[in-house]
Amino acid sequence: MSIPKRGSRTLVVDDVRYRWRLRGRPTAAQRSGDTPLIVAIAAAEGDGPALVVRQLVHPAAARVRNHYTRAVTPAEVAGYVRQGLAAGWRPLEPGPQFDLEPLLIPVSPRAPRIYPPGLAPPSSLELAALARERATGRVPYDTLRVSDGDPRVYGGLLEINGRNLIDLVREVERPLMAAEVAERRAAGEDLPTTTDFSRQYCCRFSSHYRLPSRLLLGEPPPHPVDAFALDPEDPARRKSALLVCSCGFDECWFVLATIDVLDDAVIWSDFEQFHRNWVYDLGPFVF
Repeated sequence: MSIPKRGSRTLVVDDVRYRWRLRGRPTAAQRSGDTPLIVAIAAAEGDGPALVVRQLVHPAAARVRNHYTRAVTPAEVAGYVRQGLAAGWRPLEPGPQFDLEPLLIPVSPRAPRIYPPGLAPPSSLELAALARERATGRVPYDTLRVSDGDPRVYGGLLEINGRNLIDLVREVERPLMAAEVAERRAAGEDLPTTTDFSRQYCCRFSSHYRLPSRLLLGEPPPHPVDAFALDPEDPARRKSALLVCSCGFDECWFVLATIDVLDDAVIWSDFEQFHRNWVYDLGPFVF
């Protein structure tokens, strides 16, 4: 069984090239974690059987409501291939579809981000100084507006100082993305002509942000970070997901920020794209 090129990705494991794809369209049941996410893998050449993995939901699924399906990374897919081979899957020989109940694939720790001068996260003393500066009136507070957004688009709308947060993120991401694409092409990687996905975000529904929710106050519900095996001390565990991927799977591409709640201010700082080691020149915002 071959997997069509359209909508699939390629992966080389132990010198064999495979194609893999996710279930093409998320369903409401998948988004709540009630049904598994399906991953199909097959050898790129020949008519061997597909390996079908009914992906586990993330670790918080047994404890909470409104959880999300787990993300799938190429490292995990490579692990599924090796698990399938060990269980008897023969991708280069004719045969029936092979179903696999996967084991959790450990993920390597994320590389630490290196901050250029002037872009390091604010210290506790610097946070207090920012709050005092706003309280005196010498510098106005930043403004935050939450609305329902365009009813034709998934999610609400977050505006900071009158500007869509997605647009603010796009401005800082575009040069970072352009530099990455240039570097990868220089290394010989064959990339699509269009590679600007810096605006491929959406907000969650506005009800996720409004009280009694405390998401915008640094007390998020389970969010995309919970889908990944991270070091217990990874800073991402203490951040809040403000923007998620427009594809429908939050874990695919999402923006985190540190939210500090002080006596007289709420401060958003140290924004990051979870899947990249980029450093954003964005914020801090003091509300």
